Amino acid sequence: MTNAEPTMGTSAGVRDGTPASAVAFVGPVAHLWAVVFMTARAYVARSNAYLIDVIRWPLAPLIFYATMRLTYAAAGQETVAGTNVAGFLLVGIFGMITWSGTIWSSGYAVEYERHEGTIAALFLSPASRAATIAGYGLGGFVWMLPSFVVVAILGWAIGARLNVADPLAAAGAVVALLVGSLACGFAFAGLFVLSRRANLLANFIQTPGYLLAGVLFPRERLPEGLYALSNAIPVSHAIDALRASTLRAATLREVLWSLALAGAVSAVYALVGLLSLRKVEHAAKRSGQLDLY
Repeated sequence: MTNAEPTMGTSAGVRDGTPASAVAFVGPVAHLWAVVFMTARAYVARSNAYLIDVIRWPLAPLIFYATMRLTYAAAGQETVAGTNVAGFLLVGIFGMITWSGTIWSSGYAVEYERHEGTIAALFLSPASRAATIAGYGLGGFVWMLPSFVVVAILGWAIGARLNVADPLAAAGAVVALLVGSLACGFAFAGLFVLSRRANLLANFIQTPGYLLAGVLFPRERLPEGLYALSNAIPVSHAIDALRASTLRAATLREVLWSLALAGAVSAVYALVGLLSLRKVEHAAKRSGQLDLY
């Protein structure tokens, strides 16, 4: 190509003034991150398309938090698990927001693509399906950030106070909560597609998840069988660590066991999600009905 030869747009000829032949291919890590970032960006953009959603999502956990605080007050209980009720519920609602965000983003990712008629393009593209689901989850978390803010403001106003002695312990608990929630969503992604009733299944899973994870009351008060079942949810251990590190001044060493359990259970969920997603993709491609699967 000579300098006088015209080009058909920047994508065909040059990019930012650089000839196309000189543009280097990105590595696998950069490609994965690009898929995660752009998927998250697209999710947030779609979620902001309707004003009612922009208003509804931050207000929903706020109303739920206020309702549960009034419930405890009506029962005459001002402390729970050695902490004040406002602080206990504040951490729990943070866990609830994160859990909800992943159920309706990463867990619903593949089903959303099917519903939009783009699942065939997703399965046939070179983009990592795991990175796509992670992008949905990250987008869901970013989308729910206003909910964290409004709930934190209400919590502070009604007496919730943090007692953090080791910031690393609190940061580790937050990371464990996010990773555990994303792992759950990843595991549910294939299941939701197989069910063909993802919306109903997500609604069914959501509330039992709140109860078993100890969002509203200490997990230790659950019956023995349900307590054992709650240990199989990574978010449960993350919330335990978050409450201990932010309300009871626990150190990183003191919450390390809870963080390790959250990480181990999250790894199991991630493995289940990876295997189930591969099975769904294989079955869909074999049937030749990607958009109807």
